Amino acid sequence: MMLLGSESRKSSCLNCGSHVTRDFRRVYGDREDRAHRCHECDTLVRLQRGSAGGLDVPIPDPWDGAPGRHGGNPERWQ
Repeated sequence: MMLLGSESRKSSCLNCGSHVTRDFRRVYGDREDRAHRCHECDTLVRLQRGSAGGLDVPIPDPWDGAPGRHGGNPERWQ
């Protein structure tokens, strides 16, 4: 099966370019089933709050240089 251009663009995270499944885009993505963030570039907590759908979430973004992947003290997560 050959994907059309728009479908192949949809299958990539808009932030980091990693592949995202159709189900991930359907559940976490925006109204057009696009993923703005994915598991490769964001935390599960942020994804669950809507970052994959393009929403701003109150949890620190790991790409903003916050210490630790979760934006806080890494010892707290062990």
